[in-house]
Amino acid sequence: MSKIVGFFERLFRNSLFLKILSVVIAIGIWLYIVNVADPRRTEEYTNVPISFVYEGTVPYNNSLMPLVTNRSFYVNLRVSGSRTSLMNFSKDKISASLNFNSVAAAGIYDVPISISLGNDSLTYEILGSDSVTLEFVKKSSTTLKVDMQRIGNYKMGYSVVEQTISPETVTVEGPKSVIDTISFAEVPIDVTESTGNIVEVGDILLLTSDRSYVDRTYLTLSASQVTVSVALQYKKSVKVTTSLVNPYGGDETPYATVSYSPSPYLYLQGDESVLSVIDTYNIGTINLADIPETSRTFEFTVQNQSGIEVVSDSKTVAVTVDLGNAAIKSFRLSAANLRNTTFLNVPEGKTASIKELYKVITLRAQEYTLEELSSDSFRLYVDFSSIPNENGEYPLIIELPSGVYGGLMNRYYVNVTLEDAE
Repeated sequence: MSKIVGFFERLFRNSLFLKILSVVIAIGIWLYIVNVADPRRTEEYTNVPISFVYEGTVPYNNSLMPLVTNRSFYVNLRVSGSRTSLMNFSKDKISASLNFNSVAAAGIYDVPISISLGNDSLTYEILGSDSVTLEFVKKSSTTLKVDMQRIGNYKMGYSVVEQTISPETVTVEGPKSVIDTISFAEVPIDVTESTGNIVEVGDILLLTSDRSYVDRTYLTLSASQVTVSVALQYKKSVKVTTSLVNPYGGDETPYATVSYSPSPYLYLQGDESVLSVIDTYNIGTINLADIPETSRTFEFTVQNQSGIEVVSDSKTVAVTVDLGNAAIKSFRLSAANLRNTTFLNVPEGKTASIKELYKVITLRAQEYTLEELSSDSFRLYVDFSSIPNENGEYPLIIELPSGVYGGLMNRYYVNVTLEDAE
């Protein structure tokens, strides 16, 4: 027995043992406090974010929406529990959300805040209001075509040849009372003095029927901006013209009246430097000898020219030529008249003569002009550089007196005899 007592006396006199024993006792006491006598404690957590999950809730499914511009809400909590539980707990383990189950119709509601701590041994107390006051209204949507709101004017003479807006439409969602007032979706683009292509990104504006701006506080748009592309081209209106000719001889243009349908003007498109010097546009040639009486309508399909595009609505122009009171009269050219023919480009060493006894020609002119003419009024020519017909006859060139206007109705040929010059 004395040996045992002595052993313990020596053991308790050992400083190392005493140190180890002290540590063991301290750990034991701490374990007792923590696990057996652990008192309840509290911790406060501020600015805990409230999850705002609205899609799929009761009011969402009833086509209601809350009038909020910012869905960031926060709550302050006091959490109670054992020291051990709180030691293993942190703010990010708190789940706070809004419970929308009681919202079934439009109105103002105190939406309760639901809290989950993820630990059944902990309890909480909301510091401050345990709900969020929100107003709910009927939700609606509309899809509108986006138009360009032009600010200013293009440079004089320039107009749009192509315009695109992307996206072409915008869907607007929000309170039905606001949606019902929206009539237009537009994007303002400044085009003042523009001459080239325009590509701009602009903000979409929503307007009422009286063109007042719509309050967009509670609205959401499928797109807030659009890209506008505008292609410009210089255009000009010019007068239509045609060339009036008579290949048989004469000039009837002084008494010919020409009218154009559907319009005497064409719209041309092209480079400004090219079009600026163009005042008329010739669409073709009319052979007046093709008019059997005194009036006829010809139809032309207008063709583009190099660097110039015809952009009129109609590419077909009907041209009516009216020769007024013109009449037709035949004249008998006698042998004497034919002997007075002037020959041009006669082969060297040859003389030329016409052996025909007469030639009847037909002339169209104003009646008073025809009354003043006779067979002796015409100058006759034969040019040996011209091409004879299949019978070897040369064209007879008939010239009216100076200042006399009329047109021959046919081409005339004569039999010319060439003889050796004496």
